[in-house]
Amino acid sequence: MTTPDPFVLAVLVEAAPEDSFVDTVTEAAPSVEVVWTPYTESEELRSARGQQSGRNTTRLETPPITEDMRQHWQRAHMLVAIDLPDNLDTLAPNLQWIQSITAGYDKYDLEAIAAQGVRLTTASGVGAASISEFVMARLLQVWKNFRIFDQQQTDHEWQGRFGTELTGRTIGIIGLGAIGRQVAKRARAFGMVTLATRASARPGDTDPDVDELHPAADLDSVLARCDAVVAAMPSNPTTIGLFNKARFDATKPGAIFVNVGRGAHVIQQDLIAALESGHLQAAALDVTTPEPLPADDPLWDAPNLYLSPHSSVSVDRYMANIEALVADNLRRYFAGEPLINEVDTKP
Repeated sequence: MTTPDPFVLAVLVEAAPEDSFVDTVTEAAPSVEVVWTPYTESEELRSARGQQSGRNTTRLETPPITEDMRQHWQRAHMLVAIDLPDNLDTLAPNLQWIQSITAGYDKYDLEAIAAQGVRLTTASGVGAASISEFVMARLLQVWKNFRIFDQQQTDHEWQGRFGTELTGRTIGIIGLGAIGRQVAKRARAFGMVTLATRASARPGDTDPDVDELHPAADLDSVLARCDAVVAAMPSNPTTIGLFNKARFDATKPGAIFVNVGRGAHVIQQDLIAALESGHLQAAALDVTTPEPLPADDPLWDAPNLYLSPHSSVSVDRYMANIEALVADNLRRYFAGEPLINEVDTKP
């Protein structure tokens, strides 16, 4: 494969790349020149793009683009980024490849990327272990009464309360991707029965990491059996608004609902109603619509809701994992081998 020399890699993340990143990348591909051009959009804009096919149709404010950034992007063949500016075909006419540092790609304009002939890879799996730990922590928090015990300590109240044993409980993993698979492995370690759905699954399919694998069409029958439901799906037309009143009605009474996928999966007023009625024991959301969640949104005050600001991933090892992924994918790119986590951007 013929590649430019130098092959210019622009890092658009907020923090400057560590020396270890540059060393690892250039060891994998010596002709790479790394430049840092930080471009970080607001959470509000990032969330809005996810609802607008990657476009900024609401015309929210974007970060300023300096002349230095423009000059680097004109030379860039690869971007490592979480956010992408509009008009990439003009800003980066030599662009060949985008490596996202996140698993989700709903915030990108796939139509524009495809029209430019640019390849896209994601960081799917990089944060899966830490997110699955977060999921299990939330389930333990609810079933073991940790929130109640914390309040009792604050109130100096000594009153015994006894929680729920996870062993033998059934967990439904809606979306058996990288995150869902890691959740399944940890749930099995607790002795839970693991059910999962996957869009590509067909009746009779199996998977070594779950007790039962079901097609997406079996969702309601799966929900009726689960003591905990974990939504870990990507955002696409089939998953947006999937968890509505009908889905929550189909869910086993007293279940816990956890969403670490996208806020768009959930009709939030329907979730609030399911919590207020007591049909759901609790819900844990790490994602909402919109983000940031407005201070006056009724979701804040929903009963038995455990809310976190899109923070289920742990960052202590995240960039080291990204570094290894970028280096591996660069080696593959130059060798003409399949890239890890490549997205088919064709409509």
